Amino acid sequence: MNAPLPKNESKTRPSVSIWLDSYDDVFSDFDPRPFSERSLSDDFILEARKMAKEKPQGKIELKLLLPSGKRNAETEAIIIKNLHSHFRHIIHTTETEVKKARRRGIILTIVGFLLMIAAAYVISINRQNFYLNVLRVLLEPSGWFMVWAGLEDIYYGSRKKKEQLDFNLKMAQAEISFVSF
Repeated sequence: MNAPLPKNESKTRPSVSIWLDSYDDVFSDFDPRPFSERSLSDDFILEARKMAKEKPQGKIELKLLLPSGKRNAETEAIIIKNLHSHFRHIIHTTETEVKKARRRGIILTIVGFLLMIAAAYVISINRQNFYLNVLRVLLEPSGWFMVWAGLEDIYYGSRKKKEQLDFNLKMAQAEISFVSF
């Protein structure tokens, strides 16, 4: 049974803080569109990924530290909305890629097994026929290759994307705030 926390102790989210000189630090230098449409800076994403990786799973708090004279509440609301939208979009894209990789892996594995069954059938027909032997030599390694390539897509393809998915999920659920310094 969990005892209630004393009033002076509260559960706090893990916090990630990033220093910014201006709002432009969040976005790509090469994108002239307004904040609501701009793409995020690779440097910003890399720094956020590095800092978020050190934090435990679950929701985090992202604090963007900005000089107090440069803050604008309307701009900050647009940026926060853009950040959440970006990370949700990446989650959707990554999940789609994982599903495609698994589907491709399943298809390759099934086709590989069918090729190996065909090779076994060719072996059982007649070993003296040159063309059947050539067919067997082609079918058997092709089948094994497709089975292993398919299983790799199924098991390891999604693992590669898991880290990217975890980061974007953590950031999409993050409580984002601007703080003056």
